[in-house]
Amino acid sequence: MGNTGFFAFRANYAYDEALRFQGILNAEGYTGLLAFESPETITFGNMSSPQDLHVSHEFLRSRHIRLLSTDRGGRTCYHGPGQLVGFPLANLNQLYGDARAVKRFSEELLLGLAHAVAVLGVRSVEARSDIPGLWTNGKKLASVGITVKDGYIFHGFTINLTQDCVPGHSLIDHSGLDDCPVTSLEAEGIRLEGAQELATRILPYLSVIHGEAVLKDSASVSYEASYANLVSAVSRSQMAIDHFRGNLEKSV
Repeated sequence: MGNTGFFAFRANYAYDEALRFQGILNAEGYTGLLAFESPETITFGNMSSPQDLHVSHEFLRSRHIRLLSTDRGGRTCYHGPGQLVGFPLANLNQLYGDARAVKRFSEELLLGLAHAVAVLGVRSVEARSDIPGLWTNGKKLASVGITVKDGYIFHGFTINLTQDCVPGHSLIDHSGLDDCPVTSLEAEGIRLEGAQELATRILPYLSVIHGEAVLKDSASVSYEASYANLVSAVSRSQMAIDHFRGNLEKSV
């Protein structure tokens, strides 16, 4: 299962900072999940188009909504309060003996997420591979968008927790679709304390990252202590440094 199981949640955590931390954790050999709730941010994927935006850059600046160009797969996505973002920590070579098994990883991740939200009480969950994500009653509940470098997974998935995050999706062609209906766990009748509880509840079902074992292993780990220890290791995490030199997350 890699070096050590790692699971942590952080509120109001910038997307690009989380991506940098994911690189450090990957380079240090961790397996698990970095979960967070992001300030309002729109991310472009490698299939995005400027036409995906329904509003001007001036409007985004006036609302303090960040716009990031990223190297992840997929189209344009919105992130904000009321939405859980999960960055898996995994190495495809260790999982499958094949650094190119991206499709297999995405499918197994989607199946785990589908199982988790079904257990929470969502009915008629559909996992779609053409537009990677979870759908219920014709509305999108969750998205998956990843990239791979040296066998390591970067980026991850989102799940809409409350209706607070739903209006933000109207700022974009969600996943490249015009007028894509979006839903949340709250709209489907699921009530949770917050994104941290959601992350804890879904992790055991993410078998592709050994979620049940990771949750047990990391139950007593302090996030801040782990962060402080790991961020000091960035100087020897050359893979993470190279990733950010070659694929800089920049404000547009």
